[in-house]
Amino acid sequence: MGIKRKRDAAWSDLGTDISECILRRLGFVDILRFKRACSWWFSVAESYTSSSWYRPCFQTPWLLLLPPDHQEEKADKGGERSSSLCFFNLDEKKAYRDVCLCGEVYEGRCVGSSHGWLVLLDRTANLIVFNPFCGARIQLVSLKEGGLKLLDDVDAFAGGKKYKDCRAFVSKAVLMSDHIGKKKNKDKDGVVLIYGVEGEGRHGTKMNKLAFCMFKDKDKYGRFIDLDGAYERYDDVICYDDVICAISSYGFVEVWDFSGSSPTKVMDMRSSLPRLKAIEFAISSRQVCSWFHFYLVESCGELLSLVRVVEDFVYVDVDGKSVRDRDGDNNKPKIRIYQTSMFYVFRLDLHPKEWVEMESLGDQVVFLGGNQSISLRAEDCPGCLNNSIYFTDSSWEQADENHSSSGHDMGYYNLRDRSVKPFYHSQCYKMKPTPIWVLPNPW
Repeated sequence: MGIKRKRDAAWSDLGTDISECILRRLGFVDILRFKRACSWWFSVAESYTSSSWYRPCFQTPWLLLLPPDHQEEKADKGGERSSSLCFFNLDEKKAYRDVCLCGEVYEGRCVGSSHGWLVLLDRTANLIVFNPFCGARIQLVSLKEGGLKLLDDVDAFAGGKKYKDCRAFVSKAVLMSDHIGKKKNKDKDGVVLIYGVEGEGRHGTKMNKLAFCMFKDKDKYGRFIDLDGAYERYDDVICYDDVICAISSYGFVEVWDFSGSSPTKVMDMRSSLPRLKAIEFAISSRQVCSWFHFYLVESCGELLSLVRVVEDFVYVDVDGKSVRDRDGDNNKPKIRIYQTSMFYVFRLDLHPKEWVEMESLGDQVVFLGGNQSISLRAEDCPGCLNNSIYFTDSSWEQADENHSSSGHDMGYYNLRDRSVKPFYHSQCYKMKPTPIWVLPNPW
């Protein structure tokens, strides 16, 4: 007589206690894979990661980009091949394709990344706040619904020859709180934009403004409202500790407090960064075309300003050897690229309201680009070098203007030896969509 075997139990029949014991022993990537196994495991993992006792391990920010085998493809139809996006892990030097849930909503440009959430803008000016790890999404009000000074007629701008779609209007978006949807921060949930148009303002340069939108009610979100910014062009904006900090293209800083019912400007500092004129002279003496870009980051309780210096080169061979336009064989194909050459770092001294230059970031690592800039301890970022700035390309307008290069300007700058080195190797000089840092966040 044969032995009757007990029917194998389904994995979905695991109890909550056993499932949570398993989850406590899993790393971040494996938790994401656990959630995708079945609907029951997804609900258990969601409950676990949203609980008060969950303590996520420190994660090095990931890079959201096209995988290497897709980067050489031409992006004739906008370049957003959403189903192909992956995350690149700096620590493991590995691309993950099975943990990104961007496919169904990544129909537009990613105009911001904060606390693990992406801000997406489509061709018709609709904004979505989306978590690519858990799939949560928040549909925001359209920019077309009025109120923004520079976009009184979005359709007219979008229909013009210069603007193919509304995604050209937003250069950066950051979230106003670090726990979107959580009860304790619900009244602070919102998004801040740097938006604008080309061909306006002083000397025909880009003119942009700041705007914000709070979404306190789950079913009805407010409209975007302009902040009373004093400048014609802004380079960066960050949110932390109930304040909005923005820096203009001149290096001037404004701060708004939004702990009350609406943001109130509490500081307008027009003190220029020290040594900026000396930096400009040093760059001009090198006889190369260059420009600045200013960033803000909160680091160890202080507000820092980082000045990024970008230079133009011309590549004439497959090895990437840079030469001047007037050098070499003019018959050879040339690809004009831009490349970050250095950074300068300053901290804000609040009492005299002055910028003080810093020679070192100490044990900190800064990640900047199209994301909300973040500063983390090097020991919490495996695979990263302390006293360094890890940067991605933030010249997003290049991708819209049919340039031969865009999105490629990535690397890390070490303040100790003043060197720029790559962290991701690619032979592609036009990467669209532009890679962006995302801090892994499962909730």
